[in-house]
Amino acid sequence: MRICMAVLGLVACLCLLAFGRSNASSVPANMSAEDFRKLEQNWLDAASGPDLPALRKLLADDFMGTSFGTGVLSKSDVVPPKGVQANHMPKTILRDSTVRIFGDTAVLMGAVEMQVP
Repeated sequence: MRICMAVLGLVACLCLLAFGRSNASSVPANMSAEDFRKLEQNWLDAASGPDLPALRKLLADDFMGTSFGTGVLSKSDVVPPKGVQANHMPKTILRDSTVRIFGDTAVLMGAVEMQVP
């Protein structure tokens, strides 16, 4: 439950800086809000696996996000380092999201719906 709440908070107040790295020029400048929603859903799908190689690829090394509380999350808070066994979360679907794009940075806010049997 704690992991689910962390993911919910992460998605609710997520600063998606996956493309805020030095090779950002490889990212098309015309990415739409829908493209970022798809990236977020890819992230949720990888986290439910867990597909750690996909998670490492989706998040930049300088990733920053927020969750419940006042702290800022880093990539190592979200993706365990290589060699560490990872827990996975239930399958989730992004709902009611809003995306704001500021140059090469996008902020996605929304909620996730857990697909728990």
